[in-house]
Amino acid sequence: LHKEYRRQRQMCIRDRTDTEARRTGPRRWRGQEPEDRRAARRTQLIEAGLQIMGTEGAAAATMRATCREAALTERYFYESFANRDELLVAVLDEVVLGARDTILDALEAAPSEPSALIRHVVKAFTNYVFKDPRRGRIMFVESQAEPALWDRGRELMAEFTNPISASLELMYGGEATDSANSELNSVGLFGALAFIYQAHTPSSKISRKRLVEHISLMVEAQATVNSTPARKE
Repeated sequence: LHKEYRRQRQMCIRDRTDTEARRTGPRRWRGQEPEDRRAARRTQLIEAGLQIMGTEGAAAATMRATCREAALTERYFYESFANRDELLVAVLDEVVLGARDTILDALEAAPSEPSALIRHVVKAFTNYVFKDPRRGRIMFVESQAEPALWDRGRELMAEFTNPISASLELMYGGEATDSANSELNSVGLFGALAFIYQAHTPSSKISRKRLVEHISLMVEAQATVNSTPARKE
């Protein structure tokens, strides 16, 4: 009887513990909610992936290498990402969307005069890239070198070209042109600027001031390219 009593009591304790766990959820740890801890670990992994991709290249950003860099176990990697490709895309998103937000913020605060506006935005973007050289490598090199990033890279290109296209349309659009010009010009500018930023890093012999001015002149020259077919009388 005593043995059966102990067995029943243990079952009751276990059932109550399970119920309490379901009711209260995971316990707080060091003042952090479980979802906050998960978010913090995800941030650690993304930063680790950014460090590896931005210095050694995307090919080196394996699951194990990322875990070592983040000082986390593999269990926590799979808590945030289904596989390595998801991590690489998350890193690319972090860098590219940060650049997109930099451009949008610059456009909001920019002067209205076209020449000054262009230089203001180009300077803001250049500062973003040069502040952390890893960003330029990830955006302009690794996004093209890693097959897992190709599709997402094409999607993210619109995050750059759409605001550029809209701005060019406002500044240089008119009755004699159409929106296709702004779209084509913005894509052409994106491709040209990607190669310029690849070639010229913060350690380049060309000063940042001159780089900003040269790119601004390129934008001004490209912005007025007009292939709108002539109207037939």
